[in-house]
Amino acid sequence: MKSLNSQIPQLISSDNILATSSNNSARLFRISAGVLVLCYICVQLFQDYVFDYYGTPANAAEELLQGGAGLHIARSSIMLIYMFALIFMWWTICAQSLRRKPALGLIAFFGFFMFGIFEVALRSVELFWIQIQLPSEYLKAADPVVRTSILDKFATFQSIQGALYFPLMFGPFLSYFAVFFLFASNPRVHWILKFSVAFAAVRTGIRLLGYAGIYLVSNAAYDKYYFAMVLVEFLPRAYWLFRVKDEDF
Repeated sequence: MKSLNSQIPQLISSDNILATSSNNSARLFRISAGVLVLCYICVQLFQDYVFDYYGTPANAAEELLQGGAGLHIARSSIMLIYMFALIFMWWTICAQSLRRKPALGLIAFFGFFMFGIFEVALRSVELFWIQIQLPSEYLKAADPVVRTSILDKFATFQSIQGALYFPLMFGPFLSYFAVFFLFASNPRVHWILKFSVAFAAVRTGIRLLGYAGIYLVSNAAYDKYYFAMVLVEFLPRAYWLFRVKDEDF
């Protein structure tokens, strides 16, 4: 009885309560991030449907007007909002090993955070200017010169967007390697996440090589199999978030 009485304060100590609360919070964050990953796959499926529904535009004017259609605006709006969900997902993943490898975890998250900020900026301009404002101005314009000027703005944005995608992709490309080494090889559940980021690194690396004029995969083939690549990359990531436990770190 005396021994039991001496253990009770230790069991209900603030350290134990805080540790339990911390573990529960970490698990809740992982489950929330896993759900967001599955929702992101659904968002990508919707995006794939929208692009298939409208098909390949015949010219720049048709492409501009397609972007102003309701389905495309809905697609872009959802993708813009979901960039914040992806930032949360990557913070949840990187934060799991911050105590063990804080520098590597912060470096990894910084690359993903920069990716998110670039994406939010680009997608905001694309949605509110390119998809909402310019198509409206194009339809109202009767003068061919004005319409040509609008199409020139559209082409300029596409060129700037293409150039900015290099730093946008290069940041997470480095972060994928950081995440790969952020988690230990044991337990084996971490290899699921390692596969996910390794695949993402290869996919992103192939796209980056295009800026150097090295095209290992054509743009048409990349677009055709993009959703399949999303499944290969994000389903293991969701599984890891649901499956991994506090004691695995």
